[in-house]
Amino acid sequence: MPISKIRLTLVFYVLSVVLVSLLPGGGPSLWRIGKGLDVFTLVHFLAYSGMAVLALLSFGSRTARFLALLSAVGLGALLEWGQSFVPSREMSLIDQIVNTLGVLSGALFFRFQGSTLVDWLRSFFEQQA
Repeated sequence: MPISKIRLTLVFYVLSVVLVSLLPGGGPSLWRIGKGLDVFTLVHFLAYSGMAVLALLSFGSRTARFLALLSAVGLGALLEWGQSFVPSREMSLIDQIVNTLGVLSGALFFRFQGSTLVDWLRSFFEQQA
């Protein structure tokens, strides 16, 4: 399995999350679920879950994987803070909690299904060769 392709995917994924997180918002959401929650809460969760899985696929050692997950949580916090400087966006503790839960969820998914995912990717890349 070519780690370089997965790491490149991770880089583009992270850059996409940064870009989307720092774009000016479109005003109040019409999709409110509850106080401070909207449909984009699910998007935060899925985005950071995916980031965690890609990070875990990209690194082999426990230390590197731990640092990658910690970096994803830190990036979520940094981007939430950065949104306080973007017009029509605001920093949200709920979003940061959801980002962190997304990272933890991605790590748990990888813990229990990572070998299946690695096998599938290995098979996929072998078919492409």
